[in-house]
Amino acid sequence: MEKEVKPTVKGRLIVNSPTDRGLLLYVMRNFKDAIEYAHSLMRNGYSDAQIVRLLTSRILNNAHYSHSALMRARLYKGQAYLKLKKPQLFSVGKGNEKGNRNIRLVSADTVKIKIPSSTGRHRWIVAKVRFGSRYLEVVKELVNAQFPYGAGIYLKNGRIELHVNVPLGLYVKHLSKTSRHHNSRGHVASFDFNSDRICMVIVSRDGDLLDVKTEHFPEVTSHGFPKEKAKDIRMKALARLVSYAHHHGVTDYVAEKLSKPRTKTLSKSANRKIAKFALREYIEHLKILAPKHGGRLHFVNPAYASIDAIPLAKKLGLDIHTTSAYLLAVRYLNL
Repeated sequence: MEKEVKPTVKGRLIVNSPTDRGLLLYVMRNFKDAIEYAHSLMRNGYSDAQIVRLLTSRILNNAHYSHSALMRARLYKGQAYLKLKKPQLFSVGKGNEKGNRNIRLVSADTVKIKIPSSTGRHRWIVAKVRFGSRYLEVVKELVNAQFPYGAGIYLKNGRIELHVNVPLGLYVKHLSKTSRHHNSRGHVASFDFNSDRICMVIVSRDGDLLDVKTEHFPEVTSHGFPKEKAKDIRMKALARLVSYAHHHGVTDYVAEKLSKPRTKTLSKSANRKIAKFALREYIEHLKILAPKHGGRLHFVNPAYASIDAIPLAKKLGLDIHTTSAYLLAVRYLNL
């Protein structure tokens, strides 16, 4: 079963009390240590129940935080060793407990955070949170309807941020960029994703190539380039392309159904590019962007697309990557 995509809404967390701020940072450091410990236990063959029990008794004093730490550790299961740089705190959503058991939105501008204790006398700290005005209606409905939502607290650029995972349907309902006055002609936008560029073509329903647009960002594959910055650059580039497509009559978006490429290659430079090739991140973001712009997302088998693109590229006067994107669109249209 495919995992549901949940967009993240970010707000600034304001903890005015020095005591509360100290307690929060203490729990965040413990949670970071718990993720690393869970990762080690997981790789050593411990069961989920054993890991949660050990995290609860030794570090976090709270079973739900311990379960959430295990969920975070699973994100790094492919790594042999894990050392996180910054403290963090995360709590998996609980629909039967007002949306979240440990990090709970009270209103669109107030959040309660549970501080666990080894004595069992847990306490709550109350903090203010400032979301952008465009997200307020989403957060209000999230609180009132009591949907289950994951919530995380992170340090970024010297400030504390609250990240809330919102159900996709709710996000699209309030933030969709469709307009009654937009003349949607039902064109198709197709993508070819690479580590250092995104190629997009816009095709009519008859298969006519209407437009070509490519976003280049070669710097993200250079040695030592920050991973998070690279992801931010890629996601913003994809957002620009989808917005452009939407304003040029696109209603259907096409991407290839593909696993992460193998790392075996002859070039160290190519190896580095493949290692930084975050296809999953592209796809997850596209799953949010397409419905947000009133479109539908489709996946097409890319088998032999690169081979078929070689002779066609010469005929169209395009590069291989852009031609591959065009071929995916043609396949989707059954032409």
